[in-house]
Amino acid sequence: MNRIGVLALGALFGACGPAERLEPEKPVHAVRAEVAPPAFVGVVWLSADPSAPPGSLRIFLPDGTLVMDSCWETYRLARWRSIDERRIEWQEDTARIEADVSQPTVQQLELRLGR
Repeated sequence: MNRIGVLALGALFGACGPAERLEPEKPVHAVRAEVAPPAFVGVVWLSADPSAPPGSLRIFLPDGTLVMDSCWETYRLARWRSIDERRIEWQEDTARIEADVSQPTVQQLELRLGR
């Protein structure tokens, strides 16, 4: 047998020995707390404020987009976020709007602006 053949056989038989038992690594899972969005998210809210333009509506989308529209105005998209369990904020042009939120019933949403 030639020298290369012997080396190849030696490598082959050397690799056939008993395998080392390695403990499998335990996967590390990052746990992200899933917080349920507030109940008013994803609902079309029509304004009952007599001083608001007719057909005024707000939709707080789960991705942080606020859709605002009325029969008389062009729609507006803004970013919104929860500050805490009772307050939200959004940006209109250069103004930061903050509102206290309450939802006395499933079909009623109250926003109190300012602070």
